[in-house]
Amino acid sequence: MNKTFRALPFGLLLWISSAHAGWYEVRSYVGTIGAEPVHVSLQTFDYINHGEPAQWRVEGSYYYDALHVPIPIKGQRQPDGSMVLCEAVAPPSPADSLSVPTPSAANPVPCPISLTPSDQGAVGEWKGVKQTLPIALRQVGRLDNTAQPVVEGVVEVPMWYHTQGHLLLGVYRSSRHCPVSMLQLRLVNTRSGHIDRSIAFPCQAGMIMTSIYANVSRGPDEGQVTVGFQGGRMGYFKVLNIDRRAARRK
Repeated sequence: MNKTFRALPFGLLLWISSAHAGWYEVRSYVGTIGAEPVHVSLQTFDYINHGEPAQWRVEGSYYYDALHVPIPIKGQRQPDGSMVLCEAVAPPSPADSLSVPTPSAANPVPCPISLTPSDQGAVGEWKGVKQTLPIALRQVGRLDNTAQPVVEGVVEVPMWYHTQGHLLLGVYRSSRHCPVSMLQLRLVNTRSGHIDRSIAFPCQAGMIMTSIYANVSRGPDEGQVTVGFQGGRMGYFKVLNIDRRAARRK
C-alpha cells in the first residue's frame, strides 16, 4: 500500500486537535425503507456535548443495497429519543460541516425521515410529497468508546465521501491490543455490491474526526483518499492510493 504524508493548514490542525477517541456513540442498522433494503449508521453526541444544545444532534449515513451510494444524514433527537433526519450534502473537506438543502421544487422535502430507536432497532417513516414509506430497522452493531470501550456486533461505517465507483465502508473492531479502531476500509463496488478491495490498518485509524463519517475523505489526486489517524498531539492524516490503475497513470 503506497503512502504519502501531507502537511495540513494550521487552522485545520487546531480544529482537529479537539477530536479524539472517547467521543463516538454509533449504532449500525439493517432493514428496509418501503420494500427497499438499506444499511443505516447513526451517531449521537450525548457524551461530548452533554448539557448543550448540540447534545441532541444526530449525524449519520445510509445507503440502499441496490445502489451502494452513501446518503449523509443530519438531524435532531427529541428528549423521548425520536429523531427527525434530513438528507444532507457531504462536506467538501473534513473541516466543514454537513449542510441541509433548503426546500425547492427539485427537493421539496429535505428532511423526510422520522425514526424512533429502541435497543433492538428503529421504526419510522420516510415521507415524500407523493408517498409515505415505512421504515423498519434492526440493530446489528454498536460502538461506544466514551467510557469503557465497547464494540458489539458488526460496525460498518459508510463514509460520507465516496468515489465514482466505490462506497467506502470503514469496519470498526476491537481487540486486546486495540480497544476501538477502524481496522479495515472496504471498497464496495457501487454496481455489483462486491468488495473489490479491503485495506487493513493499524490501530488508531479512523479515530480523530468528531463525526466518524469524516475520517475518510477526498485525496489530493484521483485514486487517492485521506485517512485520519489518532496519535501524537493532534492526530495526523495519511494519503493512500486506493485505485492502483489511477496511481499507475500518474
